[in-house]
Parts: sequence; structure tokens; C-alpha cells
Amino acid sequence: VLSAEVNLATETAEIHAASPADGSAALLARLIAAADKAGYPASEWHDPTPHSTAQSSADASHKAAWWPIVLAAALSVPLALPMLGALLGQSWMLDGQLQWALATPVQFWLGARFYQSGWKAARAGAGNMDLLVALGTSAAYGLSVYSLLRHSGSAGDNGHATPHLYFEASAVVITLVLLGKWLEARAKHQTTQAIRA
Repeated sequence: VLSAEVNLATETAEIHAASPADGSAALLARLIAAADKAGYPASEWHDPTPHSTAQSSADASHKAAWWPIVLAAALSVPLALPMLGALLGQSWMLDGQLQWALATPVQFWLGARFYQSGWKAARAGAGNMDLLVALGTSAAYGLSVYSLLRHSGSAGDNGHATPHLYFEASAVVITLVLLGKWLEARAKHQTTQAIRA
């Protein structure tokens, strides 16, 4: 490797290497494998022009990335409303099974990116914010599932008592972090476009 430059604003790295005796294809495969082992996806860079097709597809994917936040918010708001009701002296608590049903897609579908990124970071022997989000929300979600199943399994004299559930905590944290990441990506995209212009 002759040089390696990382651009934190665009979240890209550029590596220049001398061609080895066994050919550039073997070197490219080794470099991609090393980056993947470190937890970062890599590929060969073909078109360095500023208005390439890759840039257009990146712009399109950036514009389409808002829907997970809207869906996560739509599923999280019913879970968070009982907290507002408690401030107003009202009891708007949802049934535990319904809370579980609302929180599960947020946790494992919309929040899958945190598990994937966190696993890559842990596998590389490093930690990142995604790993913390995955661990924290999994703890709240797992404790809620345990409490709900334990409560439904021992429904006797205390069957009417509501267990302490934290589904709203896991869903709202994932929603807010998704929103923060979207705002960050949007700001980076606008800055990059301004610099390019």
C-alpha cells in the first residue's frame, strides 16, 4: 500500500497500492478482505468523475432513506403516549401484547442496521455507537418480553396487575437515533454537494 486516505465527511477511504507480482486482482481481493475484516465494506472504484452514475444512485438512496424514521415514529408514538397521559393524570397504557407487537418491528427490522454495524465492530475488536444502541435497546426489549411472559404465565390472584414494560424505551431510542443518523447524513450530503459545486 502506497497511501491510504480517509474522508470522514463522505465516509469513504481511498487506497493506492503498487501492483504486486501476482497481479492487481489478487491485491484488490486482499485489500477488500482486509477492509471487510475490519468491519467496513469495500469495492473497486471505477469512475472518479464527480457526476458519475454511482453518485446519482447515492443521491437517490439518500432521498429514499426517510421512510424508516416515519415508520418507526408511527410505531413508537402509541408506545410513548401513555407517558404523556401519566403527566395529565390519565391512564392510556396499552395491552402488553400490543406493546410487544408494536416494538418488535422497530427493534429487529428498522433497527437491524444497529445489530449489523455493532456485530461488525465487536468482531473487529472495536466498539461504536451502534453497538451501544443494540445492547441498550436489546436489554430494554428483552426485559420487557421476560416480564410480559412471566406475568402471563403466572396470572393468578395478581393477574390484573400490569408488569413493568420498557418497550417504549427501546422503540423510542431506535427512532431517535435513526432520526439523528438521517439528519447527519442529510447535512453531510448538503455539505458535500456545496463543496462539489
